[in-house]
Amino acid sequence: MTVRPIAAIFSCFLALAGPAVAQTSAGPSPAPSGSPSAAAAGAAAGAAAGAAAAAAAAKPPAPGDIPAYDTFVKDAVVQNGLFQLIRKDGKVYLRLAADQMDKDYLQTAVPKNGLGGYGILAGDVFEQEARVVRFVRTGKSVAMIWPHTRFLADPNTPLADAVRQSTADSLLGIAGIVAENKADKAIVIELSPLLGDVIDFGNTLSEVTKDPTNPLGGYHLDQQRSYFGVSKAFPKNVVVEVNQTFDSLKPSVVDTVVDPRSIQMHMAYNFAELPDATKYMPRLEDDRVGYFGDAHIAFDHPERMNNYVRYIMRWNMKASDPSKPISPAVQPIVYTLSNGIPTEYREPIRSAILAWNAPFEKIGISDAVKVQDQPNDPNFDPDDIRYNMIRWLTESNSGGFAEAQLTWDPRTGQVFRSGVMIDSDLVRFGAIQYHLLGITADGQEDPDHDTRLAQHSYIAHNDGPGAKAQMMYAAITTALMDGGNTADIARRTSQEYLHAVVLHEVGHDFGLEHNFIGHMAYSTKDVQNKAFTARYGIASSVMEYNPANVWPKGMSTGTVEQSVLGPYDFHAIQWGYQPVPNARTPQDEVPTLSRWASNWTDPRYRFASDEDVAWFNGHAIDPRVHQFVLTNDPIGWCNSQLGLVESLLPKLDQRFPATEHPYEEERMAFGILAGKVSACTSDASHWIGGEYLSRSRAGDPHGQIPLTPVARADEKRAFAVLDRYLFSNDAFRYDPRTLRRLVYSEHETFSSFGAVYAPRHDLSVADMAARFQARSLSYMFAPLTLARLADMPTKAKPGETMTLADLFQWTQQSVFGDIANGRVAQATQVHRNLQRRYAAMLRTMALTPAPGTPYDAQAMARYELAALDHDLAGALNRRGLDVQTRAHLGALYDDVSRALKAQRVLST
Repeated sequence: MTVRPIAAIFSCFLALAGPAVAQTSAGPSPAPSGSPSAAAAGAAAGAAAGAAAAAAAAKPPAPGDIPAYDTFVKDAVVQNGLFQLIRKDGKVYLRLAADQMDKDYLQTAVPKNGLGGYGILAGDVFEQEARVVRFVRTGKSVAMIWPHTRFLADPNTPLADAVRQSTADSLLGIAGIVAENKADKAIVIELSPLLGDVIDFGNTLSEVTKDPTNPLGGYHLDQQRSYFGVSKAFPKNVVVEVNQTFDSLKPSVVDTVVDPRSIQMHMAYNFAELPDATKYMPRLEDDRVGYFGDAHIAFDHPERMNNYVRYIMRWNMKASDPSKPISPAVQPIVYTLSNGIPTEYREPIRSAILAWNAPFEKIGISDAVKVQDQPNDPNFDPDDIRYNMIRWLTESNSGGFAEAQLTWDPRTGQVFRSGVMIDSDLVRFGAIQYHLLGITADGQEDPDHDTRLAQHSYIAHNDGPGAKAQMMYAAITTALMDGGNTADIARRTSQEYLHAVVLHEVGHDFGLEHNFIGHMAYSTKDVQNKAFTARYGIASSVMEYNPANVWPKGMSTGTVEQSVLGPYDFHAIQWGYQPVPNARTPQDEVPTLSRWASNWTDPRYRFASDEDVAWFNGHAIDPRVHQFVLTNDPIGWCNSQLGLVESLLPKLDQRFPATEHPYEEERMAFGILAGKVSACTSDASHWIGGEYLSRSRAGDPHGQIPLTPVARADEKRAFAVLDRYLFSNDAFRYDPRTLRRLVYSEHETFSSFGAVYAPRHDLSVADMAARFQARSLSYMFAPLTLARLADMPTKAKPGETMTLADLFQWTQQSVFGDIANGRVAQATQVHRNLQRRYAAMLRTMALTPAPGTPYDAQAMARYELAALDHDLAGALNRRGLDVQTRAHLGALYDDVSRALKAQRVLST
């Protein structure tokens, strides 16, 4: 039942009639509070309560006494559901029955509106993870407590007391008791704590709109301008919305609201029934199979190596008749497609969701997943926790993304509600134009490198722009190779692309993590075979971030997108959901689960996730684990892609822009193609100082020891990519006429909405090259990478893998070789800038090294500076140098000489 403050007179009649509750066609159908059975029970309870209240009413309450329930609810609007909600005088109250006190429920907080951009999204469940909440009476108030759920101990042992004494709970708020029913011990509490900044949203707004030059731009909650909104009661949850105003003294530019000095957010607080923990057995995590983990610490097993207990996050999916080879699911997962989804995109979304039935059928469960359109019923409400919604969003500056939405029991990891949010820009041609050259190598948004890209929140939507760039790349390369209109090509392929994205996000809904090693399962021949990719995909898993499978003209090409589940996806569902016979506890399952997981050694079932691609600081060491690459030879694949881009860039002027279209189209196309240089050179740098990381365990079939250094020959191949496309004087050379066409369209609006200008009209090749080069150099010379290279001689025989000396000498030759060989006069601005920056990097490493930089690396930096000093002295003595070259060499010589002569002053 939904009640809005402005509809009080209608609310009274609705309250008398009882709420109407929406139901899914295939989901559970609990009796609504307005049904005959509920009404009869309510009438009986009401009669008893009424008699008691009448007796109490005969005697006026003494000063300080809590008013009687019947007196309080007179002239109020009552909503019956899991809890009874009471609306009165513009406020919302919660009735707690005696058996609801000191009992665990679930609490979530979800924005009901977005900011139209900036990563603040309507319906995003990750603004606050689901928490257990408990109502504890203390005198004339009730403490709304978030109890600690991470520490575990057997409740029948003294350890349980130790845990209670050693940990602290958190507090949502203190609610005053405003009414009480003496007969059934029920109480009514005010919900004013929900008007506070419960989830610290003010700091979230401050973070996503921050401007380092504007310290007064932060946001804070103005409680004087916050008030209750809609409230809803359902059988398994109740929702209370609050309209909260966040103020800023001096706001930064937020052009998606009318007046950025005040931003009104509608926050929905949800109190829900937790799943019955007695009907679900958690499953313990294994790092060889990729499931999101719900981590706890257990203190009652001192014999174990560590006391962490990690449950996987998954649904309680069971076959209705386990004695049969296959039978329907006891409780199928029913997705509802919201009315906001455009008609043409509903079928690819539907088919992607239903595709996940196949792996469940393999383990004996049919109809595990169902899809329905939003019912044409005014009483249907997506806030009813029984519904799993697919939502369509409209953001102004997202660039396109999709995100899975999970709600789980924080005690056990059991998922009991999910959904997917899809931003409309995901399938809009050209939507990525505002992210031109502002996408990092692994597909993440890079706001520091593009003044036209709005900041996003800390919540990751990092598959969006990178994935969207792949669709654009396929459309642009196809148009340049085969002809045709790029927008028409993208429009034709957008449904296949959307299907692939939803496959991925629904996999998250089932608990699956990313798998960024899936491309290593297939050879070049495999992904170029259309029959093979139609059956097995272009990688072993939809949980990859897969690039468009495009090859140079004349070569065979498989399917462009990952349109089917791969072998790993079937394996992961089997491992996570297939029952283990005769297991009574999670620990009983471990031997069988470990045997199933041992096939990690087979590339088709291999898994590696996000922690293995956090490599910019040198942490992630396995270069096979990467995003947006293909085949078991990523270096070879990247060489083919860079060659393709190099061959197509001269054709841009012939195809872009279309007649009567702005030149911004060509700017966008150039950016997409140039982005492949960024992606592939970043991948190549990941091979430098790399080690293959095996998750296999002792005794696994064909298992390897955890670390194997990358062969020097492969590192040399990878560096050749960097030399050719990133560091050499031949890199970043484009047709001057093309560069003069790469402008953005200028629009002036009276209100300035949408009129954010880049500092330059054109695209600076020098700036673009600097970003790409800095990304690879910063990784290769990160202290962790250097330390790993310094240690390599202790883990490999001489010559098997590269050394620190190799890294410095290869880079020195690539960057400064033209100074030594006398060809420096032919250097481009891009190459001269690289020489200055790399010399500065060596200077810093030699004089003020970052913490953790090995001594050998510091020594190599000084050694290379000395060699450069000698070469520069010789170069400056050559005749015939032009003014620009002589000025460059002189400045570089001064920089290097000062570094070599520098003395360190130590404080006493």
